[in-house]
Amino acid sequence: MTTVDEVAAYLDELLDAAAFREHELENGLLVDSGRAVRRLGAAVNTSARAIEQAAESGVDLLIVHHPSWSYIDLRTHQPKMDRLRELGIALYGAHASLDGAPEIGTGAALARLIGLEADGRFATYEGAQAGLHGPWQGTFEELTAAVAAGVGGEPEIHRNAARCTRVGIVTGAGGMTGWLDEALDLGCDTYLTGEGSMYTRSFAREAGMNLILAGHYRTEAPGIQALAERAAADLGLEWVFVDDEPIG
Repeated sequence: MTTVDEVAAYLDELLDAAAFREHELENGLLVDSGRAVRRLGAAVNTSARAIEQAAESGVDLLIVHHPSWSYIDLRTHQPKMDRLRELGIALYGAHASLDGAPEIGTGAALARLIGLEADGRFATYEGAQAGLHGPWQGTFEELTAAVAAGVGGEPEIHRNAARCTRVGIVTGAGGMTGWLDEALDLGCDTYLTGEGSMYTRSFAREAGMNLILAGHYRTEAPGIQALAERAAADLGLEWVFVDDEPIG
């Protein structure tokens, strides 16, 4: 029998979660069901829909990339925490700890999915580097096709440079202009992230940098899936991806 505490201790060690809790408390076990764990669930968001789908799928412990933050979810936060306890589902958050993980993180998972071999990191976030970069051997069109196929949706594409030889990746909300500028200094002519603002698009255009916005949810789903798959294999458990609507 595998306990919640055993799964949490495994994930804490794998992700060096204690170091990230200094900046963000939500990296770690958030709800303890107190029951045995036979099936893990992986979800991008701690949404009400994901919680219900986890219950329907027989999940005992749900690993999420985005926990429910009380200062973001506000009045919807506590009902979700109560519902998890009512259903007897434990919750583990892997946010900044997964973004910063060197081999199994969100960026690494996306890079593998599109066939990019990263050889460097950048974009410091919560005490670690969330971004990675590496050479691209094909055309820009081949890159955008690989991204679309990998994330399961058509990205927003801005062709601002003639070349596509080195790609910087920061999954999710990685559209800060400072990170684009850092990627440029590292030789990147192309930048891939989930979502960006008006300033992201404007900076990329004026700096002559290709920009691919492939969706916050879609770019981070591969990372949480990879984490759950690794944990299930190491701990001898079943796992399932709890797929929610990619609304962002």
